[in-house]
Amino acid sequence: MTGALVVNADDLGVSRGATLGIVKAHREGIVTSASLAVTTPFYQHALEVCSRTSPNLGLGLHFTLTSGRPASPLESVPLLVDEAGVFRWRFLPLLRATALRRRSDLLDQIEIELEAQIQRLVRDGVRADHIDGERHVHLIPGIFERVAAAARRHDIPFLRLGREIGTGLPGPRQAGLLIRSGLVKSWLLSALSRRGRKNLGGGRGGGIRSADHFASYLYSGRLDLVLKRILDRPARAGITEIMVHPGIPEESRGLLLGNRELERYLALEDRRKELDACIEARLWMTGAVRRAEAGEAGRGTNGGGIDWKLTTFRSLAEEEPRPC
Repeated sequence: MTGALVVNADDLGVSRGATLGIVKAHREGIVTSASLAVTTPFYQHALEVCSRTSPNLGLGLHFTLTSGRPASPLESVPLLVDEAGVFRWRFLPLLRATALRRRSDLLDQIEIELEAQIQRLVRDGVRADHIDGERHVHLIPGIFERVAAAARRHDIPFLRLGREIGTGLPGPRQAGLLIRSGLVKSWLLSALSRRGRKNLGGGRGGGIRSADHFASYLYSGRLDLVLKRILDRPARAGITEIMVHPGIPEESRGLLLGNRELERYLALEDRRKELDACIEARLWMTGAVRRAEAGEAGRGTNGGGIDWKLTTFRSLAEEEPRPC
């Protein structure tokens, strides 16, 4: 059995350090795909670096409403920005405003901004093969329906709707992370993802697809703690997406994104740990394949042989054309 594996790096273009880390994780590691933010300072830098060094890196839209400046004219989206013209919202306030209070005026402006972000990619020659959200804003009810409609309109084949995969019992470091932040966030995002899959009719609604398995809301930002454990298990049937956030933290310091939490996150040493894990995974997987070809079962050979197939969302869409 061969399981399709898309290793997708978020935050391409958000900072110089994120972009350089993602490119390195693609060229030297197992990253095959990246989500590109168009509203942040290093968007053009990301386009230049990727076109020059990483033409085979799959690209999608990292739909952003919480950092940077809108792609739309400010007069078109006044509800989205503060007095300085940067995005003013965060995930939970957006959830309350759009899903609970059902603010149609706000949702209309979010739809304008979504279209503007997609059009920026189109103008710059980027053929997006997926959409996800910075801080997962695309999952919020009300916003999700507009994202799905835009994906259909622009023939973007995949949306992120993670069905969390298990990684076994956590060790001490993993348990500490889960207690601090992972469990509640994973529960909420998994519930919103289930809603999205139901909305799409099981993940293939109107030609839009999502990965069958996902890692990981639970360990977001620290996939280095569980990456080898995930890959060391037999591949699952269907498509698995692994979300990673590699980076070079010293290249992400001094950012001005209008979002202090994200500025701090990109400068953490955790970004380098995820980068190193992506590179080490490639070395491990390559060695395991060689051992399997030589007929050595051994440890780390995924039950006798590596059966993951690294790929991109674009390649998967082209292998299985969507219904008209």
